[in-house]
Amino acid sequence: MLIADKKDYRRGYKKHYQSYKRLNSDNSDANSRRLLLVYSVECGLKYMLLDKWNEETPKRIFDSSDDRKKDILKSHNLEKILKELGQQGNFKFPQLKTIHKDCVVSDTYHQLYRYCIRTHEKQEEKEKSIEETLKRVAYWIEERM
Repeated sequence: MLIADKKDYRRGYKKHYQSYKRLNSDNSDANSRRLLLVYSVECGLKYMLLDKWNEETPKRIFDSSDDRKKDILKSHNLEKILKELGQQGNFKFPQLKTIHKDCVVSDTYHQLYRYCIRTHEKQEEKEKSIEETLKRVAYWIEERM
């Protein structure tokens, strides 16, 4: 795992979110724009974790014996990170099913969009809901940065 510090996470959040907004305004490919949004939110949340823990870099966390913090920081699970930030239940992430019958939850959204995995057609509203929730999280992050 590569080390990213607070400045990196902040920059990643801002750059990915700006790119997402451009793609969204162009009504570009949903998978590409949603992938940028997922990664933007993940970067922003990890910035907020380091800020909460009074760390500029995760190096001390990774070198410590605090497995809970390590697991949270290494995670793609947006719900787990939001829980650590005191936001449990404030943002709802629906579960999807792929055409391959796999379940997709918040820690696998990045894979769904990165690989352009198809979901059942009847889940289009759920996918729109995920995007809206991610935008609300991004706005919440922006207010606190």
